[in-house]
Amino acid sequence: MEVAAGTGDPFKVLAVNGSHRSEKGITEMVMRRFLAGAADAGAEIEVVYPAKMKIAPCLADFDCWFKTPGVCRHKDDMSDLVQRHKGADLLVLATPVYVDSMSGYMKLMLERLVSGTEPFFIFDGKRTLHPKTVGHRRKVVVISTCAFPERSTFDAVSLTFKKICENLYCDLIAELYFPGSMMFGVYPERVKSQMEAVELAGREAVDLEAVSEQTLAAINRDYVGDPEAFDEEMNEYFNFLIDAFQKGMDTE
Repeated sequence: MEVAAGTGDPFKVLAVNGSHRSEKGITEMVMRRFLAGAADAGAEIEVVYPAKMKIAPCLADFDCWFKTPGVCRHKDDMSDLVQRHKGADLLVLATPVYVDSMSGYMKLMLERLVSGTEPFFIFDGKRTLHPKTVGHRRKVVVISTCAFPERSTFDAVSLTFKKICENLYCDLIAELYFPGSMMFGVYPERVKSQMEAVELAGREAVDLEAVSEQTLAAINRDYVGDPEAFDEEMNEYFNFLIDAFQKGMDTE
């Protein structure tokens, strides 16, 4: 079993799938392929689904800063998740794109991590942050999918996660983005090589605590082609789904 650098403990991966559909959907499909590679490298894997957890929204009442430092007033599933987050060597944050950003469930969970910081301000040479109370720096891999075919769909997601990793004192080691995600269900053969590279990325993230440029290039290689032609093709499929749903057919 792979051990975390500098410790005798197993390398721990905490994967968060922020999809509203939890285990269903393309985001899960891609994430599981990455985790298969990580498991092959000997990592200890844990997967959580915020959509299936009881996570109340942050109230911004500052109890966790001033009244009960480090402890949120909410008594829900987040307190346990914070401990799992602290114990992870690698965080895998997976989300579909919703309204040009991450899912609401993912954002809700990330906002509650404020209890792991202190109220004070520090300038790190580039920007002002809150001091952390969590120990070691974690590695982060971001996985995101979107039905729209343009890779630019992920611009806002990418910038947001880069800033979040700065706030959480984490090292973002890889961003895996998949536009035209309907293709995974309709034409899986077109993304076969990308999925093989995703599994390789999982192994590298554990073995090297990094993902090579070659692997990232293979994952993020364009595969959609002409966006307008893709749109027309998908619209035909959507018409089929509309007809199927209206007739009460099983579309799972």
